[in-house]
Amino acid sequence: MTVADFLRHAELGQTDDLGLRFRAFIRRSGKTRSDKPEVVGQIMTRQVRVASAHRLLTELVPLFSEGGHHHIPIIDGESRLVGIITQSDLVRALYRAVRVDA
Repeated sequence: MTVADFLRHAELGQTDDLGLRFRAFIRRSGKTRSDKPEVVGQIMTRQVRVASAHRLLTELVPLFSEGGHHHIPIIDGESRLVGIITQSDLVRALYRAVRVDA
């Protein structure tokens, strides 16, 4: 699930009564059936951009810089999630790669 998925379903783009709408969104209905999403699987994006654990870090740069991604799930050879790389992780790794120790 991305932040965008969450915000879209919480309708937090509207500014009137933001706190009230947010509290209503995260409060469980207690019903056996509800149109309101109450589990992550109901709001998460189904088609997610992923990267292989063996992919070079430099190959991920365009996904972050031009693709607008903030985090990318990393999968193994059997398509199982093994981690998530974030923009901060990428910047840190690139900085460490080019940093000149004085």
